[in-house]
Amino acid sequence: MYMFDSDVFKSWALVLQLGISMLVPILMLVAIGYLIKTYLDIDLMLILIIFGLLVGIRNVYVILRNYLNSMDNSGRKESELMKRHLKSIKKV
Repeated sequence: MYMFDSDVFKSWALVLQLGISMLVPILMLVAIGYLIKTYLDIDLMLILIIFGLLVGIRNVYVILRNYLNSMDNSGRKESELMKRHLKSIKKV
């Protein structure tokens, strides 16, 4: 039986989440720009694409910051547990 590595799935999930978080604001604002151009005949497409790109970059930044903070905190917890374990071994 083939065992799946959970770290691989977590990595793929993070990549997919980053991609979706980047694409959704851009595509939504392109759609809004298209509707504005169609109904109001005002061309705001470039401005809305740039704004969508900035929102997407902000989303990716927030997700990566939270992910890296959680990785850092889990590493600290593991090192603290290791230190406690080593102290208990030295006492015996």
